Amino acid sequence: MRNIILLLSICFALLLISCQETGYHIKGKVANASNLTVYFDKVDAIENVNSVIAKGETNGSGNFDISLETPPEPGSYRVRLGAKSAYLILDGSETGVQLDGDINTLSKYDYQVTGSKSTDLYVNKMKNYISGSENIAGLQAFILNEADGMTAMMMALQLFRGNPDFAALHLKVGEKLSQTHPGAESTTKYKTFADAMNKEYLRKMATQKVKVGEKAPEITLPDVKGKERNLSELEGKIVLLDFWASWCGPCRKENPNVVRVYDKYKDQGFTVFSVSLDGLDERTKNRFPADQLDNQMRNQKNRWLDAINKDNLKWDTHVSDLRKWDSAAAATYGVRSIPRTFLLDREGNIAYINPRHNLEQAVKSLL
Repeated sequence: MRNIILLLSICFALLLISCQETGYHIKGKVANASNLTVYFDKVDAIENVNSVIAKGETNGSGNFDISLETPPEPGSYRVRLGAKSAYLILDGSETGVQLDGDINTLSKYDYQVTGSKSTDLYVNKMKNYISGSENIAGLQAFILNEADGMTAMMMALQLFRGNPDFAALHLKVGEKLSQTHPGAESTTKYKTFADAMNKEYLRKMATQKVKVGEKAPEITLPDVKGKERNLSELEGKIVLLDFWASWCGPCRKENPNVVRVYDKYKDQGFTVFSVSLDGLDERTKNRFPADQLDNQMRNQKNRWLDAINKDNLKWDTHVSDLRKWDSAAAATYGVRSIPRTFLLDREGNIAYINPRHNLEQAVKSLL
């Protein structure tokens, strides 16, 4: 009898073990995604190549459970249902992941992930950016100061991939990856990418009409009241020379950040010299009869003044010749697109070109 009881106990214990969940699981519940194939993909954000690791099916309620024999290595992944995807950043510490959301809002990063701290931070930041509550400067600060290496790489590639002006950020993310994941293939690939971006940036800077370290060329233009203002009058201060216009959407979107930095550092010697490319260039003027030009110019000036007031650009150094792309100042500085900014040191030398997206860090480095 004792042997029978022992045998039954062993069988019961084995049964309990067999019923316990083993392996690594990617689980989820996605509304409006019933009876779909679910793919778990490895994401190579550097080469834009994705590979399927495993797959499963959602049931009638949108639940799924993908089991892996071994945990995935640190990196970027996605859960894909049809044409919609939810991205994950896994650092290797997870024991499993739970995804909850709605298939119709996955592209807006409107989903929740439990079991992965890196993914939770990443999703919240990207969701805030899409909703407009997080600006580029805030995302840069997060990438450089808070995000782990893999998260920093994914966000840098998603947000700043094609712009060589962000080469310095890519180089710093590469350094971060070298510290956190020195032997990873993605680290080697990304550092190669960052080096290529930096070379492109240096080539671009070599073609600029004005260069870092040079004295900023003088600008003399009328302000909003018609008074001539000189850029050189501001020597002794850190000056953001900002080429913008009321019709420039990206300029207007970044203006709140410029105002924030101005408010924070104006008492320490920081100010802004804004050159507006509002107005009419000669090609545009030719479209209007001569008797309409004065009225058109008044309208252009009023749009400029309205934008200053609406965006609360509180410094008084706003200038323009109201010649749009024929602006003499734009020609002097080689400005062919806006926003375009130059940060000058206290001696009036160009210290940074186009630091709009990392303006606060640049200003602090000069103060």
